[in-house]
Amino acid sequence: MPPIVYWQSPRRCVAVMPRPLRPWLLAQGSLTRQLRAHGAGRFRVEPIVEHFGRPLLHEARLLGVPAHQYAWIRVVRLHGRDDEAWVLARSVMPIRALRGQGRRLRHLGSRSLGSLLFARHPPRCCRQVACLSEGWARRSRYDWHGQPLLVQECFLPMFVASLER
Repeated sequence: MPPIVYWQSPRRCVAVMPRPLRPWLLAQGSLTRQLRAHGAGRFRVEPIVEHFGRPLLHEARLLGVPAHQYAWIRVVRLHGRDDEAWVLARSVMPIRALRGQGRRLRHLGSRSLGSLLFARHPPRCCRQVACLSEGWARRSRYDWHGQPLLVQECFLPMFVASLER
């Protein structure tokens, strides 16, 4: 059984966030752009899993969909300088979000989701943070073209080390 994770408003846990990670956990806008800048232009998306599956119960609740309803689930690693794995990201997109403009979401391949989400106007976002077994993470529920999308980004130890260099 996986451990229970308590996702909270960033304001509620800012005091316990590691100081070097705080700006990254709280930052608005495209993480892709921010990672590119931090890595002096070096950035790569490594797709791990892309499939239809059921969201976790807490994900379904945040998205406002029934827990039994399938969604497009995408897990990727975001690599930065020296091809280090910096972020483990999981995106959950309800079936209804894959229509119209959302059709492109299933065919991102090695392109970042952020490059699509932030291409024009930043979508509305509700953010939460938590400390997971892999590291500190943020999750954002975006409203993109009237549809909810969930993006969870976990900052891996190699990224934290890069902040201390």
